[in-house]
Amino acid sequence: MSSDELLDQLEDRSLSRRDALLAGGAVAAGAAFLRTPASAFGALTKASAQQAKIAIVTHGDTGSFWSVFKKGVDQAAKDLGSAVKVTQVYANNNVSAQVAGVNAAIAAKVNVIATSVPDASALKDPLTRASGKGIEIITVNSGLGAFDSLKTYMTHVGQTEDIAGQGAGLQFNAARAKSLVVLIHEASNSGLTQRAAGAKKTFKGATKNLVIPNATSDLPGTQAKIKAYFRANPKTDAFLALNPDVAVAAVSAVPKGTKVGTFDLNGQVINSIKSGKVLFAIDQQQYLQGYLPVVFGYLFVTNLNTVGGGQPVLTGPGIVNKANAAKVEALAKKGTR
Repeated sequence: MSSDELLDQLEDRSLSRRDALLAGGAVAAGAAFLRTPASAFGALTKASAQQAKIAIVTHGDTGSFWSVFKKGVDQAAKDLGSAVKVTQVYANNNVSAQVAGVNAAIAAKVNVIATSVPDASALKDPLTRASGKGIEIITVNSGLGAFDSLKTYMTHVGQTEDIAGQGAGLQFNAARAKSLVVLIHEASNSGLTQRAAGAKKTFKGATKNLVIPNATSDLPGTQAKIKAYFRANPKTDAFLALNPDVAVAAVSAVPKGTKVGTFDLNGQVINSIKSGKVLFAIDQQQYLQGYLPVVFGYLFVTNLNTVGGGQPVLTGPGIVNKANAAKVEALAKKGTR
């Protein structure tokens, strides 16, 4: 099956060709990167009243995926200059730290909170409290549909995880895979389970999930567990990573001839796609997930603009494969893909 045929199938599942096309970005630099809530938000209370005060609070880390997200945030802050005060907290998958970041943003009286939502139950109380104080809420990356009912909720910036997963299933069908395992690397992240469920919907063979909590924190240990899985399930011929670092680790852990796909990109994944070791990557364009909420927040504070109209602002999924990997590689070297 050709790439065009796959894109056409994705269109039939509410994904437009425009959403599947790959877009570039700008070189980024700008807002300070602060990891602890107290240090991150201390300066916000001193910001000028004319500034739009925007808090970015995610569950992310400093790895290959979130570093690109951060470049998007930084570039938006640079582009808008003194009109915004943007502060960032990356909780490194620590729920308590992310909750503390949201609480600190509330205390600093920000205008807008843009936050990922891997665990809606943990963030329900602080985000409800933020909404009650009139703080505009934008969800990013994960959390689609989790807080639509909040009176100050604007939109979700990201991809529809279920549809993205369906795209992965179609790719494995095209590769004639028969038995697929999906590695879920964050046990409490609902977006990852949605991706796995989407892949199962469209993949014609058997699908199983392998859950390895905090898999990115111990990649050698993750490799060992992947090897053990394939020893116990020798008929498995396809592997789907939901994280690029996991995909890189898996390439040397799966048996020869295993069809490997992944979500998201880094330089090693792109090289592996070019060499044929990885078939494809589902690209959610996280640079946009960082850039757009800052712009949306600024426009809301200064002009009462809202976006989405009750629907998400989709940044993907796009498909990176051997046909377009070289073009994406040039942008990845700039840190924007």
